[in-house]
Amino acid sequence: MKDYTMKYIQSGDLIIAVSCEATSNKITEVYSPSTLLLYTQIGTLHVQIGDKKFDIRKGQFALLRKYTEAKLYKTLDEEMGFAKTYGFGLTNDFIERVIHEIALPKIKSTTEAFFDVPNTQKLNSLMLSLIEYIDNGEEIDIDTIESKTLEALRAIAEANTDLLKIFKEFSNNERVSIEKIMKHNFLYNIPLETIAKQSGRSLSTFHREFKTIFNETPHRWIMKQRLYHARNLMKVERMKPSNVYLESGFEDLAHFSKSFKKQFNITPSEFYNSL
Repeated sequence: MKDYTMKYIQSGDLIIAVSCEATSNKITEVYSPSTLLLYTQIGTLHVQIGDKKFDIRKGQFALLRKYTEAKLYKTLDEEMGFAKTYGFGLTNDFIERVIHEIALPKIKSTTEAFFDVPNTQKLNSLMLSLIEYIDNGEEIDIDTIESKTLEALRAIAEANTDLLKIFKEFSNNERVSIEKIMKHNFLYNIPLETIAKQSGRSLSTFHREFKTIFNETPHRWIMKQRLYHARNLMKVERMKPSNVYLESGFEDLAHFSKSFKKQFNITPSEFYNSL
């Protein structure tokens, strides 16, 4: 049985926000292409970046800079026996579209990757509205996302104007590791054009460098990673094939079963029953 539950809200191919309800302190590694506004509703969320550790306690907010390798784990609420956290992705495109509406003075560059955000009434109201979307599993449109992004930026400015100054820098495209971005995002159905842009490359350059690194096409590599992930979920967590395909990035059970048999010469059901 899984010791965590994930829910998302999306706009097209982009995952905009996510919630995680956990009954264990399992470590999750992240390398997000979006700057994350994090919020803890129940328990405590711990963020480890290198040898630095940060805590986001119940009712607190924080910012995690995009493309930061971090490990997340939770301390459960003693009475309730679980922890619940939320993340809202502030993507480059959306920041750039709304940032001009807020006056930003020039600042020096910063290498810091984690920032505490003081709790305000505006941030609380924003998070409550996002929680409704996430918990209901709704997909929201671009206009709503831009509106929520602008709300978030204004709420952060209200909490601490110095924090908002970093967003101009955060919204710049950066050339980042293809290995890292693929390792942390292969389960999500993100178009290669989007991944290439997020990595700071053109699509043709991305394809060329990917082939050099992995010696196969992105599509084939992603398929293999998902299939091995699915096999591991069945073997380690004893998840049934009817559940595991969705957790592994597949949208269709028949396609998953066919691909699994082609890769491992056995159907998912046969593999699961043999354990």
